[in-house]
Amino acid sequence: MAGPGPGSVPLVRFAVPGECVAVLPAGSGDAPGGASDRATVGLLLRRGNLFDHLTVARNVVLAGRLAGRPLRTADDLLELVGLAGRGDDYPGTLSALESARAGVAVVLAGAPDTVVADEPAGELDGLAALELMDLLCAVAARGTAVVVATRDPEIAAAAHRIVRVA
Repeated sequence: MAGPGPGSVPLVRFAVPGECVAVLPAGSGDAPGGASDRATVGLLLRRGNLFDHLTVARNVVLAGRLAGRPLRTADDLLELVGLAGRGDDYPGTLSALESARAGVAVVLAGAPDTVVADEPAGELDGLAALELMDLLCAVAARGTAVVVATRDPEIAAAAHRIVRVA
């Protein structure tokens, strides 16, 4: 595993020797947004993929529309990620963990086959980071493949498989 340093994790941009990619196995459950005949990838960034001028629910709806995917409701996805009742709130009112959870809902609104998470817990403390990984494991168990690029050995430990980029 690489030590601290500048730049993004290699999976998203390019391979850097010593980086770690954690792979969570997809389960046999239904994917949150439904099946499609084309493979898609959703990108979860460190800061949650949220527009500050939109409510959390509108961020989720916009992501679904931009992906051209049918969306059950934003409320369903927000409940799935542990943010029931927070749809009318703005991103600036959320804690770091809530923001990360909202980012997961935004990514899932596009009903991707695979979620690629670039240091998703980079802004979180230890316990919050592990809670986010639990959520990503739950997403994987529902049938969406999850790939987490990280330098953090505790985050990588949550994975079914770890691939070190050399």
